[in-house]
Amino acid sequence: MEGEIQGINELSKNEKASGPENLLYGSLAGMMGKFVEYPFDTVKVRLQTSETKVFSGTMDCLAQTWRNEGFQGFYRGLTSPLVGAMAENAIAFYAYNRLQSVIRSVAKTPENAELSLPQLFVSGGLSGALCAFVISPVELVKCKLQVENVQAYGASSASESAGKVKFTGPLSVVGHLLRTQGIKGLYKGIAPTVARETLGVGFWFGTYELVCRQILMLDRRSEGSSSKKTKSDLGAGSIILAGGCAGVAYNTISYPIDVVKSFIQTADVRQAGSAQSASLSQERPGILGTIRTVYSRGGILAFYRGLGITLARAFPANAAMFMTYEYLCRLSTELRRT
Repeated sequence: MEGEIQGINELSKNEKASGPENLLYGSLAGMMGKFVEYPFDTVKVRLQTSETKVFSGTMDCLAQTWRNEGFQGFYRGLTSPLVGAMAENAIAFYAYNRLQSVIRSVAKTPENAELSLPQLFVSGGLSGALCAFVISPVELVKCKLQVENVQAYGASSASESAGKVKFTGPLSVVGHLLRTQGIKGLYKGIAPTVARETLGVGFWFGTYELVCRQILMLDRRSEGSSSKKTKSDLGAGSIILAGGCAGVAYNTISYPIDVVKSFIQTADVRQAGSAQSASLSQERPGILGTIRTVYSRGGILAFYRGLGITLARAFPANAAMFMTYEYLCRLSTELRRT
């Protein structure tokens, strides 16, 4: 009975997705998920980093963004994170599968036996840590573009509003950072990003595997112990459920860290235009200082501001990602068999 319920891509060697396939399918899955989630992500970042007097809540943020920027406002700065999502997921799926092989070798686990959930969590966490170094600069650019326009919402005139907006797109942000801070400027907020991705991606893959295994276990009980179903036999509904739950788990676990990360990465943009901007723009807020600042804005609840809309986008976006990845893997398997 052991080994009947297999982990992601824990199939026989000739049915596993190859390294290049993992990179390709992961990147396409990331692209699909990013298109679904980005408008929600814009609202999330704005709620995380803005004063409570700017937005009264999620619906107010949605309304103000639509009124001030229209539909394109929800997709401002999409180019950078779209490329980043493709790279992140390509690395995540590739590293996750390769790390499973390493752990299997170290633990001397037979090829036809499943890895334990803790082992899969470790594989996911390590892959997340690797991803952090790819996505940190991407998220820095994304967050600055998402938040910058908010500083102009309270402007009394068009000229004042225009004066508060200095970035025209991702390349404009990158150029500014390289000129003023050098390469290290692109990695502002890297520590909380690594922490978020290590913890979050571990739970992301771990939750996906757990839900898939539970579904297969229920199927086995209903069909009898002779059932030989594996993950490749799961239907779309099961993958959507498992992928959606994985996204909810990732965001619930890592959200407070994400708030700190976003706060650090947008500090200079939020301070622009204030009477103290000349001195404050040179500050490099530390993690502990940022935690104290966020806490002063509303206690523990301040670390969860925007969580509602984040979870609302997490389920469909991550369901789309895992659906894309799984079905591309199945397609390639079928093509190899023909």
